[in-house]
Amino acid sequence: MAQFGMQSPTGRQKKASGLNVYTAMAALACVSLAIACAVVFVYGSRVGKDGQAWGLQDPKKIQLPK
Repeated sequence: MAQFGMQSPTGRQKKASGLNVYTAMAALACVSLAIACAVVFVYGSRVGKDGQAWGLQDPKKIQLPK
C-alpha cells in the first residue's frame, strides 16, 4: 500500500495533544469566575438581611452597615 501513498491506520500512533493557549484561557476564566462569585457573596452578606448574602431587605427600609 505504501507505493500508492496510503498508510495503514495502525502504522503510526498520534501524539496526544498537550495544553495550549485556549486551555489556559479557559482555566483562567473559570478561576476568575470563582473568585468573582466569592467576592459578590462576601459583599452581599455585608448588606444582606441578617448577614445573609441571599436575604432581601424591605425596599422601604434599606439599612447599610456603619
